[in-house]
Amino acid sequence: MDYDEAAFLQMAVANIEETLPGEPYNVGKLSDLFKRGITKAQPTIFVAEDRRKVIGFAMSYMFEFDYRDGHYTTQRVIYVSPEHRGTRAAVLLVKELVRWSKSTGAVKIEGGNDNSFKSDRTAAFLEHFGFKRVGHHLEKLL
Repeated sequence: MDYDEAAFLQMAVANIEETLPGEPYNVGKLSDLFKRGITKAQPTIFVAEDRRKVIGFAMSYMFEFDYRDGHYTTQRVIYVSPEHRGTRAAVLLVKELVRWSKSTGAVKIEGGNDNSFKSDRTAAFLEHFGFKRVGHHLEKLL
C-alpha cells in the first residue's frame, strides 16, 4: 500500500500542477484522500499501470440523489502521465469506471472536467463512451 500511495500522490500532484497551474495544494490532504479511498471507497480510485508502474489514475465518487431513490457516480479525475498519453491507459480507466458504476447499480455517471484543461478534448473523449454534454460548469472565485 505504501507504493500505491506514493504513486498516487506523485500522479495527483502532477495532475494539479498541469491542470491547475498555480493552485495551492496540500500533500497531506491528498494522502488523507487516498486513505479514504482505501478504507471507505469514497473516493474510489482506479489506476493504470505499465510494467507495475502507475501511469494514470481515475477518481470517482458515489452519491445518492437528493430528490429520488437510487444513486449515481461521478468521474472526478482522469489523469495519464504525459509520456503515456495516446496509449490505451485513459480508455481502460473509463471502461473500468463504467464497469464499476454499473456493478454498483448506479443509474448514471456524471463527468467531464472542471479546470478548463483541454475541456473540448475531454468532452469528445467521454462522448466516445456514451457521455452527453449537459449544461455548463461555472465557478466564481472568492
